[in-house]
Amino acid sequence: MSEDNCDIPAPASTGIFIPEEIFLYGVKLNRKEDYADIYAGDGQELRVQLNRNKLVSRNNYSIVAAYGYAYEGYCYRFDRVRLLVVTVSKDEDPVGCGYDFEKASTPAAKAGGAPTSPAPKYRMWRIMADTKMLELATAFNDAKTLILDANLPGVRAPNSYSITVRMAHRGGRMTRD
Repeated sequence: MSEDNCDIPAPASTGIFIPEEIFLYGVKLNRKEDYADIYAGDGQELRVQLNRNKLVSRNNYSIVAAYGYAYEGYCYRFDRVRLLVVTVSKDEDPVGCGYDFEKASTPAAKAGGAPTSPAPKYRMWRIMADTKMLELATAFNDAKTLILDANLPGVRAPNSYSITVRMAHRGGRMTRD
């Protein structure tokens, strides 16, 4: 990966700047088949496939293991890999943000040596900010961790707490009635 272009996002495909365009970078999981297999623990796999009254071809949608994105001239990395279903954009060769390092020549490659690491097949999707998408959230652990420990105070999502607002009366008296 070239350090020179790690923070340079992809250029506009038409030469016209589109303010709401997001460049999504990741790996297409349904590249070879019409479905994607996701590890479900204990040697099992979860098969994910899009269906609209009939099976949808892999050429018409992507199940993406997303690693990062670019927006308004800046590159960002997700805190964890996100599984997203993209239906509005075709995948293309990645450009910018360090995901196009397959094309970049490393010093070892210039010297005729072996590449330093195998190049993953990253892809890029151009989507608009108001594009509707589906995120698949997966976790594999025991019931204690997934259910009980996840709901301990301080761990659970802030919107799961009860929120009560008290208003002060002009006379200074506070009651819930």
